[in-house]
Amino acid sequence: MMNWLYYLLEANLYLILFYGFYRLLLHKETFYALNRYYLIVSSLIAFLIPFFQLGFLSKDIIIIEQPVYQQIQVEKSLLNTENMLLLLYLLVALMFISKIIWGFRHIFKLLKKPNKTVENGITIIELANTKTAFSFFNMLFIDPDLPQKNTILKHEMAHIHQKHSIDILLFEIIRSLSWFNPITHLLKNDIKLLHEYLADEETTRKGIEKYDYAIFLIQNTYAGQTVQLTNQIFNSSILKRRISMLNQKKSAKWARLRLLLVLPVVGGMLCTSTMAFTKDYGVVDLFPKNENTFQDTTKKVKVKEIRIAEPVQKANRVKEIVIAEPVPQVKKVNGVKLAPPPPPIEPAPKTKSVKKPKKSVAPPPPPVEPKPAKGEVLEIRLSPPPPPVEPSKKKNYEKDDIIYEEVIPGS
Repeated sequence: MMNWLYYLLEANLYLILFYGFYRLLLHKETFYALNRYYLIVSSLIAFLIPFFQLGFLSKDIIIIEQPVYQQIQVEKSLLNTENMLLLLYLLVALMFISKIIWGFRHIFKLLKKPNKTVENGITIIELANTKTAFSFFNMLFIDPDLPQKNTILKHEMAHIHQKHSIDILLFEIIRSLSWFNPITHLLKNDIKLLHEYLADEETTRKGIEKYDYAIFLIQNTYAGQTVQLTNQIFNSSILKRRISMLNQKKSAKWARLRLLLVLPVVGGMLCTSTMAFTKDYGVVDLFPKNENTFQDTTKKVKVKEIRIAEPVQKANRVKEIVIAEPVPQVKKVNGVKLAPPPPPIEPAPKTKSVKKPKKSVAPPPPPVEPKPAKGEVLEIRLSPPPPPVEPSKKKNYEKDDIIYEEVIPGS
């Protein structure tokens, strides 16, 4: 039901724009029939535009729905903001609809009057001592004692032949559904005013002078009972405007071309309907996006689940990835081409330091004994003599053997 409220808000926005266009450019013109059709058609279009959009202006949305493994239902309270707004809207709308039903009931009650005749398919009901005259569809209610009854009949016949009651019923329904928009009340009053302009114009064309007709309206205007669903000839609230429009100069024919200015307004509404509002209900795409012309990589895709396959490892297969280096761009300064800067020097790869084995240090050489100087006698230490050899065990020495003998100093 909240979608219904959003739809009504959007439709009433367009209704305000259409009515603003009418008040700015059309309501003072004397082509009343054209103004009447403008109000009817523009009001209907305002409620139809939300169902249309221009597809080539819409943005593509990627919707990814992840699988839900456990669904938890949370019960909402009935006394929330959405339900309260909806209840308020329905109550007021029912009040306005009940007024329409009451108006029908009042009219059907008058149909039970005994003084009733049918002429040329039109039912004439006489209401004695009421000093009123009004019409509803093909029914004419009139006080038979009113002066200039023939003039009143011409006026009310214009309402019946032009089917003004359909317009009133249409705008009563619009006001009931969009009661929160004050423009709907103004629309109903303006359409009724246009009906009186048209009926007055039709009456003065049939042998009645405008001055005499204006005096007749002034003399017979009473603040009597009003019936909302009918057109009444003696309506005191709009009498002054009706008389002023009788004497107003006719608008030029070129003024009708102002209606063409409403086409850009409709185009702006379609763009607004496409770009500014998110629709949860069905819409008609007037100009869908052409994928061949508009190459857009983002498409409206509904994905239920995304699975990423793991890479298969193959033995002894290594793919080399080559990244192309960017092509240096040559710059010009005063017509002279500058050479591109040299490529950055890549730092040398760090290698692991290998510990070298420590070199074995040779032991220091033995100390060299100093040579004795002349006249200097060094101390000579001789090893002790071998033990004396027994004669029986005397060894025969060879020629090259060295025999050590103990030298006794002083010998």
